[in-house]
Amino acid sequence: MEKNSFLEINKNGWNTLVKENNSFSNASLPEYGPFMVNEEELKIFKDVKNKKVLELGCASGNSLKYLESKGAGELWGVDISSEQIEKALNANIKSSNFFVSSMEVNPGIPNDYFDYVMSLYSIGYSSNPLSVFKLASSYLKKNGKFVLCWAHPFFNCLSIQDDKLTINHNYNDETPQIITKGENKVELMQYNLKISTLINGIIDSGMEIEKVFEENPTEENRLGSYVSPYFDKRKLNVAPTTLIIVAHKK
Repeated sequence: MEKNSFLEINKNGWNTLVKENNSFSNASLPEYGPFMVNEEELKIFKDVKNKKVLELGCASGNSLKYLESKGAGELWGVDISSEQIEKALNANIKSSNFFVSSMEVNPGIPNDYFDYVMSLYSIGYSSNPLSVFKLASSYLKKNGKFVLCWAHPFFNCLSIQDDKLTINHNYNDETPQIITKGENKVELMQYNLKISTLINGIIDSGMEIEKVFEENPTEENRLGSYVSPYFDKRKLNVAPTTLIIVAHKK
């Protein structure tokens, strides 16, 4: 699929989800995803006080708002959805700068400027995740940290069929897929990249991996009342729901 078509589907999809007030899973700090241990336990941003933070795919700004409460300094966000950015602007986050833009281009973000760049549950909606890693690296100061959080690629391969746990997706197949979100089944395009593709893409962009988290799922879904058969307990018993990679710019 062409890049412009991929991005247009996702821009329209996220705008529709927000405008129609659809109920959908939308992880934001301190949560890292459904049934995943949270920031209060992992403490990835423990030294964020007075630091400059950029979020790629910032949605309505809830994660940035959380980091503001922890003392972060400048807070910047990029999102392809104008509806999401409008909500972020209405959140009254101090010292914030927001851009309506895809993650694949630089809409006016300074290079060598940020202490943290993060992508929380957004990288798979990019038409070119590897180019996003290169931009993320360019935005960071030397030794600045990149935090990537995405649905665990193996969990996405699991399914329940005829009341049995099965593998219904080829882990090696990285072609983008059409998925649906929300009660009205709004269409989005998504990549399900292998762990090695994500790690090597980060390394090739000039960053060094510090830590990878594949925590056992927790018993409690702390993302609110949103319920999906995707998170069947039989899947939760055998695979992590979320992958987190922490790296720094060399």
